[in-house]
Amino acid sequence: MEEERDSRQDFSQLEDVVLHIDPGFVHRRKIEAILGENGSAIINNEIANIPLNTPEWTKEVKIDHIYARIILDYCKILGIRTLEDCIINRNGLLMCSIEEFLPTETVYNSERAISFIKLKSDVDAVVQLEYSVNKISSDTLKSGLSNGGEFGVVAEFRKMTPSGPILHPILIGFPYLLSRRTGELLWRRYSDFYQLFVDDFDEFSKVKGIPSPNDSQPMQWIKESVFKECLRKILGDATNSDWGGETSDYFSSHVHIDGNRFSCAFLLKGPSSFRPMTLNHLGKNNDQIVRLSKEPADILVVQHSHDILPAVRETLKVFATQPSNPRHYCLMDGRDSLRLLKAYDLFDWAISESKLYNNDD
Repeated sequence: MEEERDSRQDFSQLEDVVLHIDPGFVHRRKIEAILGENGSAIINNEIANIPLNTPEWTKEVKIDHIYARIILDYCKILGIRTLEDCIINRNGLLMCSIEEFLPTETVYNSERAISFIKLKSDVDAVVQLEYSVNKISSDTLKSGLSNGGEFGVVAEFRKMTPSGPILHPILIGFPYLLSRRTGELLWRRYSDFYQLFVDDFDEFSKVKGIPSPNDSQPMQWIKESVFKECLRKILGDATNSDWGGETSDYFSSHVHIDGNRFSCAFLLKGPSSFRPMTLNHLGKNNDQIVRLSKEPADILVVQHSHDILPAVRETLKVFATQPSNPRHYCLMDGRDSLRLLKAYDLFDWAISESKLYNNDD
């Protein structure tokens, strides 16, 4: 499936952009209990710096933003994981991620509401959030929850039922991009900003001159280990051998976007199962993206010799764009992989080298 490039994408100020959660639900008491005395002191100090002549309604909005920012900082420092990571690995008392909420009609006709989350992976669990409607301070968020959509959420795991976990949220809001320098809202979808394409990498720039092929059929003859060696040749890195507990197949700290240097972790999938990538391609427990997300990398890349289906794309997006630790992400399917090899005159070499191997990847 060929994706269109966003012609407005501009990477000249990557370091100036921050992913922010515009809070419409903030459980202040629970946040203070989680942060403890030191965290509460930081919150109180920031609240004290709000100008005295600030209108009361504006002051309340600013206070909610202070709570939201500090709890997200807390999640980053402690390495709080995404919802699906917590469910798959059965760890953690807190979760922090951007999730898809199903429509919640009870926000308008009940004191307490229950929102259900649509998981991206094949995890067999029903996830529900229970919360008091009176803590929703934004009519926009209430409408959004009623209709369903993507929201940033930090929540506590409160109970495990036979069907799945029950969570109590402490923060819910819309994900936005802000300028770190000016604090102004950037009118661009967060997922569009964080998604990269193979054409965006300086080291892969020659692919811009290679048209997308009609299909990825030739990639069925190229071994995963050989494709990794091709990456090494292009990036000038040393490859490492695969091992059972790996979190990525290839890691480079010499990747650039518009001259800006980044570290990049790759998850590679060869042609041993030459068909469109589903979540079942991603390890026995479908957890390879979970492990990839634990790499200390600025960019997470999933590469496959065939097409990559939407469930994989959505799962990578969830793990990459965690509000407390957002990273860029890239999906390199078979056609982009083929373009890359041809752009750097490595296709014939890769075919020849792959024939030397007797065992499939």
